Amino acid sequence: MMPSPEDTVIVVPLKEFAPRILLHKPENLTGSLIYTIVFLIIFAVIRLRGKNLFPLLMTVVAKKKKYELILNEGITQNLVYYFLSLFLSFSILSIAFTYLTRQDFDLQRILYILLYLAGWHFFFICILRICSWTFNSRAAGEESIANLWAYHVIGGLMIAPFVLATFFVKTFAIPLLLKITVMCLILFYLVKFVRWIGILLAYKVPIFYMILYLCALEVIPCLVLYKSLA
Repeated sequence: MMPSPEDTVIVVPLKEFAPRILLHKPENLTGSLIYTIVFLIIFAVIRLRGKNLFPLLMTVVAKKKKYELILNEGITQNLVYYFLSLFLSFSILSIAFTYLTRQDFDLQRILYILLYLAGWHFFFICILRICSWTFNSRAAGEESIANLWAYHVIGGLMIAPFVLATFFVKTFAIPLLLKITVMCLILFYLVKFVRWIGILLAYKVPIFYMILYLCALEVIPCLVLYKSLA
């Protein structure tokens, strides 16, 4: 008795049905790899040579010390490492924003965002200096600048593991990493915003000036960046 077609069994190796999920390979894989290596080298140098720089910045974010003590703890000796840390933070933020809009390592877009963030940071410092001189409130200005440096450095380095991982993980994991990055940035920005309000209230800044300050130096720059990337 000959078997019918319905009874025929076809044996297919299991590997033919196994899903093959390839590693994500950005167009500029060489640039991604070089950046990762340079980032890790600079970060290691800061950790080894910078005198308690990251713990000091974390105490600012956690507000465990008075700013007068913080400003006297190794600022001059660590000045170069502060700038290097700021560069690492802003470069990571630039890559994160680029991946959110372009889904790849677009060097031109990254440099554009990096320059924008650096310009915003130093313009912010100048405005704080001018305001502290104008209103004769040096203490408020110094505390605001100390918090500005701390939040701008820690904000980028906090998301660095997730951003660097997007270069080398499998494609399906990239959206998850980007969502985690966005959530971390939103929470961190809310904490920063609340801290600014706390500083302004502590120095009895009028509500009108408080709203004007926060809108001009916090909200509008973020909206401009969003509009340019959207």
